[in-house]
Amino acid sequence: MTKAIIDFSGYAGPDLFPAAQNIHDSMTTAAATFPAPPTTMAALQTLIDTFKQKLVDKNSRATADIIAFNIARNDLESALTDLGSYINIVAKGDPAMVEASGAPSFETTRTPDPSPPAPPQDVVLRQGDLPGSLVARYKPSRDRSMNEVQTTTGDPNTVAGWTLGGMFSGGKATLSGIIPGTTVWFRVRTAGIKGVMGAWSDPAKIMVT
Repeated sequence: MTKAIIDFSGYAGPDLFPAAQNIHDSMTTAAATFPAPPTTMAALQTLIDTFKQKLVDKNSRATADIIAFNIARNDLESALTDLGSYINIVAKGDPAMVEASGAPSFETTRTPDPSPPAPPQDVVLRQGDLPGSLVARYKPSRDRSMNEVQTTTGDPNTVAGWTLGGMFSGGKATLSGIIPGTTVWFRVRTAGIKGVMGAWSDPAKIMVT
């Protein structure tokens, strides 16, 4: 199997943005193969351009410029990590698909676990920083996971009432655009290999302000 790397912390500054730019350009070309990336290519390009400028600015050695560079690097690395996880879910180890994404990759001989992932645990909801938003934290059963979240404002026992909130890497999801004063139920499940989805977590609820 071939896997896209998701950890870019080892890249030197001058090496990071060419790698990111190659991913951007390749995924733009292969948009039909990767139709729903967690970060849009327009947003990724903005992060790349910002990082490149902050890389130049930090040569001043001014504290403010160094801090700004570190923030820009963290933002770019986070986006690349999310994209790498998404690429791996879509490609399912296919070398040609991983290559088409432009992501740096590696070969693995580890036998993948085809079983459905266990439901995430310890779901905790809190108000988001902006009105009409919420932040969810949970513990997926697998490291470096991609997780599907759903919400409903109706009866959580009615399957048809749940709607997709998005796909999020790791154990955190932020949702916005909720009408303040609405009581929202939230649940999450983890994506396995070959499109196998895990069991849903127990639902949790919050009144969004």
